[in-house]
Amino acid sequence: MKIIFRRKRIWLIIVLILLATPLIFFYVMMSQFSWSQKEIDEYFKTKKMKPVFATYTLNGRTIFYSSIGSDTLPMVLFVHGAPGSWTDYIKYFGDENLISKSHLVAPDRPGYGNSGVGYPVTSIEEQVELLKPLFALNKSHQPIILLGHSYGGPIAARMAIDYPDQIKAMILLAPAIDPDNEKMFWINKPASWKAMQYFLPAIMLTAQKEKETHAAELKKMENDWGKIAASTIYMYGDKDGLVPPVNVEYAKKKITNAPLEVIELPNENHFIPWTQQDSVTRVILRYIEK
Repeated sequence: MKIIFRRKRIWLIIVLILLATPLIFFYVMMSQFSWSQKEIDEYFKTKKMKPVFATYTLNGRTIFYSSIGSDTLPMVLFVHGAPGSWTDYIKYFGDENLISKSHLVAPDRPGYGNSGVGYPVTSIEEQVELLKPLFALNKSHQPIILLGHSYGGPIAARMAIDYPDQIKAMILLAPAIDPDNEKMFWINKPASWKAMQYFLPAIMLTAQKEKETHAAELKKMENDWGKIAASTIYMYGDKDGLVPPVNVEYAKKKITNAPLEVIELPNENHFIPWTQQDSVTRVILRYIEK
């Protein structure tokens, strides 16, 4: 009897470990994609210029955004991936040279950060509609420079499709744009279980819901890429394990009516906004100074 009880206890421990592993993974991941207000304040403590934080409400959703630099300078609009927050670009907000020449704006996308974390908007078109009021912040009398990373790439592209007159250039960083090469991961399976979703961090729940619908959303826009008129730079790492590098072939095939420049980064992974900040900043400044 003792042996049977011991075996049951061992199996129970094993099951609990197996259930806890993805939850621990999710909570560790969450900490990588969002800064606390204390961390934000600490980062800007020694900076000459501090960001401005604001919100607006549209269609019952509150959207939070951060901005820095004079609004009469050329506007750069950053769109983060999944998961993420405006703080994905916080180091750009600390670049004194960049903010002396541009007006940087970065929202928390719907479902993240202070824009209703845990309550996702899985429609790319609805995301664009909710972010469109940010265009009104542009007082430079010049079209906007868009930058989108990962899941933020197709959202930036949808903006360029829907509002071509307002977009000067688009910078796509490892964008997840090809519906036939939308990669799913082992962690997405347990995250799709309803019982597991009760325990997920809110930021990861939003990312999971977006992941489940992303390929279908990309299919909806696959015939619209030819409407993009903005000069586009596509940057990707040839060792990207999250968004397959083959996505670049989709861009070459679909962006047919606008200049497209491809920059392949050797031995680089998916996290270009952080690992290649200097390279990305040079691209932004190139468009600002044109």
